[in-house]
Formats: sequence, C-alpha cells, structure tokens
Amino acid sequence: MIPVPRILLAIADVPLRRSVAEHLRATAGWSVTEATDAAEALGRARDHDLAVVDEALDGPALCLRLREDGIVLPMLLLGPAGTPRCCGIEAVVSKPLRLPLLVTRIRDILARRSNVSVGRWRFDEGRSVLDGDGGALVRLTAKETAILGRLHRAAGQVVARETLLGEVWGYGAGIDTHTLETHIYKLRRKLGGGVLVSENGGYRLSSDPT
Repeated sequence: MIPVPRILLAIADVPLRRSVAEHLRATAGWSVTEATDAAEALGRARDHDLAVVDEALDGPALCLRLREDGIVLPMLLLGPAGTPRCCGIEAVVSKPLRLPLLVTRIRDILARRSNVSVGRWRFDEGRSVLDGDGGALVRLTAKETAILGRLHRAAGQVVARETLLGEVWGYGAGIDTHTLETHIYKLRRKLGGGVLVSENGGYRLSSDPT
C-alpha cells in the first residue's frame, strides 16, 4: 500500500489555512497538519513529507531551524513571484493563491523526491537514506541529505561552495570553515568513487561516475 503524503501547512491566516487544508484533503487525499506559527511548525514538522509555508512566517529561517533539529523537509513558499529559492525552498507560489496550481506544484515536488538515482543508489531524501541493490541501506545525516538534495536539483551543474554554506548552514559570504569539506568527504565515502565531483570552486553530481 502506497503511503499517503503528509503535508505540513504553516499559514497564520486562519480562513486561508483552513481553505487550503480542506482543498488538499478533498482534492488530493493528502494528510494535512495545520500550524499557526513558526514555533508550532517546528514542533510538528517531523515525519512530514513537505511543508507549505506562508511568507509571513519566514520560510528560509524556518527551514534553517528545522535543519538544526535534524529535520530535512522540502518547502513550498507562498510569496511574491520572483522570490529567490534558498535553503530547501523548492517552489514559490504567488498570492492571490490558485489552489489547483498549488496542488500541481506539490505533486511535482513529491514526484521528484521519490525517484532519485545517484550513482548506484536510489536517494530517498525524505528518509535520509541511500537504497542499493540487494537491500543495501546507507543512512545520511541531515546535512548530508541537504547537500545531496541541493546537488541533485542542480541537475549536473556546479553548485558553488558559498551557495552550499549559505543554504545548508546559513553562513554568510567569506566565512572561513572546513565544515563543508568534512561533510563532502564523508558523503563521498558513502556514495562511492566518481559520483560527487569537485569543480570550479564548487561541487556537482556526475551523470557518469567512474
């Protein structure tokens, strides 16, 4: 039996939140947990597959706090068109909100995250694991999961070191740290040779690991 996706809905406006929750349940059949503020979202985020966060609750800051708690959760932000995507925000849906578009965007994100091949592994971002042949299973830390997810979404393009430090740890430009390199080293050992490539001051995933 395919599990029902679990959606965390963090919207302060009560009528809007209830309207969205009812639509997601009735139209898509998803399990929806409602949160009125960032603190409640943090307390209820674990074991969800995706969070829909209103701009009023500061999605990027909420995402960083979730990761500090070891929770890696893709986020869809309700905000102005053109809002930069960062720190786990995979899509932005502008307001006034069109509910059919919101459902489509959520479906797209869930589909991308459930069928991800990285080298010889299937990367399950929601569970923070690498699944291999013969039942092989490698567990990832929250930071390793965030790094690998960001590199996968870059579709083979180089992601700059500063970008990863900013999106995964919230560090500003010019920070002097070996934190990223330490995590990259450990991630490479788990993935195997040739998958995670250093290039032009950043990192990318190879489509043809050797």
